[in-house]
Amino acid sequence: MKIKEVKIIKSVLSEEIGSSWPLFLIKSPIKGKAIFRKTHWAKIKGGESEFVKRFSLACAVYVGLGEKVGKEKAFEVVRRILVPIGVNEQWDHLNSLRLSKDTGMARLMAFHNLMDRKGAPQFNKREYLKQNTNICHFIITRCVFYDFFTEVGTPELTKLCCEVDREFFPGAFPDFKFDRGSSWENTIAYGKDHCDFIFTKK
Repeated sequence: MKIKEVKIIKSVLSEEIGSSWPLFLIKSPIKGKAIFRKTHWAKIKGGESEFVKRFSLACAVYVGLGEKVGKEKAFEVVRRILVPIGVNEQWDHLNSLRLSKDTGMARLMAFHNLMDRKGAPQFNKREYLKQNTNICHFIITRCVFYDFFTEVGTPELTKLCCEVDREFFPGAFPDFKFDRGSSWENTIAYGKDHCDFIFTKK
């Protein structure tokens, strides 16, 4: 884990469970490995397996907290950990492109192209419905986060990945309005058959 990720985890866990947070955090990777070993990804090698393995720790923390403070409270605690970490990771990817001179659709598509190589989109299934200088509308019909979290019994954690998008995109691409159509719940995490991503030039 990166230092800034550890700082976020420490801040949140110490507030919720007090001085026992270091021991709790030490035990979580062990539980995470046990969770991962029960998935079909543990039996295959490759980029997707390595990608989803990271989220075993989030599951372990969520389950462990649930035993201490209850499932509902645990979800809110993990939200305060995963969302900022996810947003920071997205910003790190975007900043690595050094797109200070690029604006509009060129900037947005450059980021999408990078994530096709380094992020979850490389394992998802995406279909562009409309894309020009003023609008980019695509849908995700397979979400690797949902597949993983569902297999390990915590599908609700996928909703936090949706929240990362909702928080990151408006700040990263201020010249676009980002929405999911009629509802922010138009995603696989909320039971839909696809996730909507709609970027409209302001």
